[in-house]
Amino acid sequence: EKLAAMLPDGLVFDAVVDFCAYEPGEIRALTDALAGRFRQYIYLSTCTVYAPASGCLSETAPVIENFGSSPEFEYAGKKYALEQELIAACQNAGAAYTILRPAFIYGPFNYAPRESFYAKLIAAGQPVPVPTDASGRFSFVYVYDVSAIINRCVANEKAFDCVFNLAAPEVVDYGSFLETFRQCYGSDFPTCPVTVRQVIEQNIPLPFPLDEDQLYSGKRAEELLDFAYTPFATGMKKTVELLKDLYP
Repeated sequence: EKLAAMLPDGLVFDAVVDFCAYEPGEIRALTDALAGRFRQYIYLSTCTVYAPASGCLSETAPVIENFGSSPEFEYAGKKYALEQELIAACQNAGAAYTILRPAFIYGPFNYAPRESFYAKLIAAGQPVPVPTDASGRFSFVYVYDVSAIINRCVANEKAFDCVFNLAAPEVVDYGSFLETFRQCYGSDFPTCPVTVRQVIEQNIPLPFPLDEDQLYSGKRAEELLDFAYTPFATGMKKTVELLKDLYP
């Protein structure tokens, strides 16, 4: 209500970019406040809305039918509900929607404890746990690529009423992730082998799936938006350089 009241008459936004909607109703509240004042709404959702499946999932893959009550599925369920809320709101407003579904986002200043999980252990001189029997494979997207794709979507008719996965083409598992991390770190660090069972029993907070794939295709963004993803090793090198300064 305050936002609607403070905007000058006649001001219309080319795009709304929403990183922050997590609870159903939040998009509707904003589109109602901005009624007639925006041409496009870009929403950051998540690839975890897809039903678990083998192979690399495109935007046409089925979403989860029953999201349940676990924290991860509850998060994904709310994100998917907000996607549907956005589509309906934009149809009512005569505006375009763009839904971006990132895979695992990595990069400088990541607030999720992924890369920093390893950097903190190394800085403390503690061994890095290496799961020896983990079969999970996953997709990543560099945070600067997320930003660049958002910029390419703004006022771009190719992105109107579209859903895009944001995922670089590399397939990463724990072994390749740690090998890349080691190369970017520039020096060796102690490790300790653990089994998936030990990880679960000891509640080791490893940041990625242990025994399931989370692989996604980001080709639609590459093709429609003429975009090239940053190679994983390149993005991780810049990330690790910052982490070494933060956790010397």
